[in-house]
Amino acid sequence: MSDSITAAGTAMESYYGRPILKEPVWQPEIPCYFFTGGIAGGCSLLHGVARVAGYERLAKTALYVSAAADVVSPALLVSDLGRPERFLNMLRVFKVTSPMSVGSWILFVSSGASNTAAALELIGRLRPVKWTAELVAFVTGAPLATYTGTLLADTAIPVWHEARKELPWLFGASGAASAGAATALFLPLEESGPARRLVVAGVAAELGATEAMQHRLGFVREL
Repeated sequence: MSDSITAAGTAMESYYGRPILKEPVWQPEIPCYFFTGGIAGGCSLLHGVARVAGYERLAKTALYVSAAADVVSPALLVSDLGRPERFLNMLRVFKVTSPMSVGSWILFVSSGASNTAAALELIGRLRPVKWTAELVAFVTGAPLATYTGTLLADTAIPVWHEARKELPWLFGASGAASAGAATALFLPLEESGPARRLVVAGVAAELGATEAMQHRLGFVREL
């Protein structure tokens, strides 16, 4: 095995001049899915907290944004998989040791709950069912925003695997910031204070997680 030094650092190559690790082949749907999933999960949490705190307009807006993101997320995943039945096949079993299996169920339950709650909020019917759906969406909000970090860490890419402790926190913080920003877009300035504070808190937590991750990984981050 030979090492070739480049301007960017150390590039590890095989005898045949090829990278030791094969780069992930991702279509644009996957990064977009990470983004919309973070927004959906963060907004579900923001909706629940705002509802309890009495910020009704903020709660409704966060719920609608969460439902919209939860519509887009499965569509992106199905588009990447190629055929809808491939996503349905992942729901045939629930395997605790598989981040993909757990994540598929989290997405299925969360998107169903948030869209049910948003639809019932819009038509003003079946309040007990709406409250139950809101509770389910709130409970699954944090797992939805963070499981993609766990999924990313369950890989042969050394830097992602070694960052398995920080990546869920990083994804969760990013989702919180994105959720706050997306909700604030649809609110007047005087009513968007909690959402804007969530953006600041999320960005601060994201920077902290990034710094901790880079400090701990050391040489591995160069691979």
